[in-house]
Amino acid sequence: MAKAVRKSVAIKNKSIKKLSKKEDIIKAAARLFSEKSFHDVKMDEIAEELGIAKGTIYLYFKSKEKLYLEILEESYEAIEALLEKEIAIDEPSTLKLKRVLGIIFGFYRRNLDVLKILSRDETHLIKEHFEFTEHWRLRRLKLYEKILEKGIKEGSFSVQNPKLTSLIIFGLVRSVMFFYSTQKNTSDIAEEVFNVITNGILNSKVSDYEKNF
Repeated sequence: MAKAVRKSVAIKNKSIKKLSKKEDIIKAAARLFSEKSFHDVKMDEIAEELGIAKGTIYLYFKSKEKLYLEILEESYEAIEALLEKEIAIDEPSTLKLKRVLGIIFGFYRRNLDVLKILSRDETHLIKEHFEFTEHWRLRRLKLYEKILEKGIKEGSFSVQNPKLTSLIIFGLVRSVMFFYSTQKNTSDIAEEVFNVITNGILNSKVSDYEKNF
């Protein structure tokens, strides 16, 4: 019995160490990928950063590309989990939108390495990994759409085309995120973006004269 328990503990400890090593590799690689483009980062550099043999990295990741995508996927999964948790809360759509924006800007402020990778390598990602990037883009668009549809039902948002409006919000948030999320006070940024969206996009009244332009 005691022998079985010791064996179970040993296996558990080994799994924890393996997971920890994998996370160490991901963190070190993220730092390097944030400083240089995908093609300029070498596996030797990542190994040197960690003080391990290059072969050790290949025990966890079959290629540099797999490691690169794992960094991004882990990040996407983490933020989407936070956003989905917020979406599940029963609250007014305006408050939900405000909190979602706060989560997004706050998350990338805490994960600047990933933000730098996304802002610099976006063209590469879309070109080389379209299905990967499209999957996560569509998930975010769907999330915005849920908020808009809730707001329409509540009478809070004046939106004719939730899908198109979601795309506009996605583009606005992404642009601001790339250029301003390095600032310390992300709550102010989120507040400003929220005001632009709610006052300018969701509830704007356009005159007949303006519609002609």
